[in-house]
Amino acid sequence: MLPSAIAPVREVMPMSPKLYEFQKYAVDFLVDKRSVLLGDDMGLGKSPQAIVLDQERRIKQPNLVKNPKTLVITYIGIFSGWQEHFRLWNPSLRVKTINNKDRLPFLKAIAEDEADVYICHWQSLRFIIEDLKQVKWFHIIGDEIHATQNRKSQQSKALKEIPAIYKTGLSGTPAFDKPDDLWSILNWLYPDHWSSYWRYYNKHIIFTDFNGYRTIVGVAHADELQREMSGFYIRRRKEDVLLDLPDKYNTRVEVDMSPRQAKAYESMREDMLAWVGEHEDEPVAAPVVIAQLTRLQQFSDAFGTIDRDSGKMLLAEPSSKLDAVMQILESTNEQIVIFSQFAQMIKMLGQRLEKANIPHGLFIGDTSARDREQIIEEFQAGKLKVFAGTIAAGGIGITLTASSTVVFIDRSWSPALNRQAEDRLHRIGQKNAVQVIDIISRGTIDAKRHEEINLKWAWIRELLGENDDED
Repeated sequence: MLPSAIAPVREVMPMSPKLYEFQKYAVDFLVDKRSVLLGDDMGLGKSPQAIVLDQERRIKQPNLVKNPKTLVITYIGIFSGWQEHFRLWNPSLRVKTINNKDRLPFLKAIAEDEADVYICHWQSLRFIIEDLKQVKWFHIIGDEIHATQNRKSQQSKALKEIPAIYKTGLSGTPAFDKPDDLWSILNWLYPDHWSSYWRYYNKHIIFTDFNGYRTIVGVAHADELQREMSGFYIRRRKEDVLLDLPDKYNTRVEVDMSPRQAKAYESMREDMLAWVGEHEDEPVAAPVVIAQLTRLQQFSDAFGTIDRDSGKMLLAEPSSKLDAVMQILESTNEQIVIFSQFAQMIKMLGQRLEKANIPHGLFIGDTSARDREQIIEEFQAGKLKVFAGTIAAGGIGITLTASSTVVFIDRSWSPALNRQAEDRLHRIGQKNAVQVIDIISRGTIDAKRHEEINLKWAWIRELLGENDDED
């Protein structure tokens, strides 16, 4: 049975922070293993655990490699968090981060051994892979390792070309969207054992076959897979190890679309039904179907039109969902986090917040790294009432514990992405119960999408060895 107490238990080095008991357990369990996967829930401090693992491996193996170098691969918006963690947990190490606009100083620093820890982002791997391959890395830390879930992606292939003595994968959701996503991570950690994707697929994935197109419907032999992983994989849930972490509870706010918005939605729905009718005898191409459903989701968010030249969706007012968001903001003086899949919705919300003189920060894909750091800092300091971001940009790797309320204008198709976004608030440092508010447009696909998300999440929980009835 894993320890559940959270009292600090030891000094990692003089004047350094202290590990919680469950974090110490993970370090002690994983430190001597060459490749490990730390799958703790979001918010349980995986980054400090990885840094302590790195430090203790350096201490235990001082002669394993000359001038040991550690490579941290993460998302660009999380650089400052990793720098701060290293400053707190092991300030003796020299840390160098990549500049996305000028990679040469970073590569020069590696070649000339100017630092102990090098931090780059996932998207940069394919551009600097030849330089990274020339180094015998002491330790690679793959933060948010589910970024490699697509075994065919360039960044997944690049990661697997980089030599390392130790490998540490961090992810609160190792199987990010589908049960077979886990294979690519296992293949990176132990390529000899998990060498064949299709052998893994045929053993552990339950699927249906229609006209040659496979649809995943469940997980097979999950207990056996858990046993195979048990020697290098550890996962704890917040409710099991942080007994004093406040609860998280869900609320649904249902709204009626405006007549103009409802008319546009119904027109799009009828077009999609016609499209389905034209293709129902063909194999289902999941990405194409999701693209169609995503357009319908946008129409449930706001009035929309499709640009004839580009084919892109253009959202505009009115939006009953944004009306509901503003009503929520007007009803409280507390800070609030707001998420949507769509940058257009966040920008439209930003216009309303600007007009209402509500201090806010917009955190979307094209927000610069400097602005991202400033928004997080100001929100956590209480200078901004609203943090509004896309799930893809703001839902991963950052801490927003200044707020205890998160509002979803809409949800991602990935259940794990949604859980990641919720747990920007529900994590170590949160002192209040976290309220999760979903805004639902009546008579649209919103409700059904939530049912589908829950079903997919159940598959992922089963794969990860969680077979209870938790939502």
